[in-house]
Amino acid sequence: MSALAASIEAWLLAQRGWVDSDALCVVFHVDARELRATGDAPGLCSHFAISGPRGFRHIANATEEEWIHFHARMRAHGINELRRVKALRLRRAAALAKPQLELALP
Repeated sequence: MSALAASIEAWLLAQRGWVDSDALCVVFHVDARELRATGDAPGLCSHFAISGPRGFRHIANATEEEWIHFHARMRAHGINELRRVKALRLRRAAALAKPQLELALP
């Protein structure tokens, strides 16, 4: 974890509640997108915070209900992404199995 992420973690832990992403951006001079994971790269808060409509909250301060809600949301997202890639794989296989139409060029 980077020094910046460690600083954000310590500050977020001390806040005890939900912190709006705008506040994190102002305090730590970062862009909101840097806080969340992008592609395969973790965000600055990925290893220690849950996120939601109210911003970020350290996992140690999250209630059991908040944790369960976050876990269910992440699980559903992952399952939906796997379903999507399966459907695309099947559609791709079907498209590749069909003979391609030749377009007549003028």
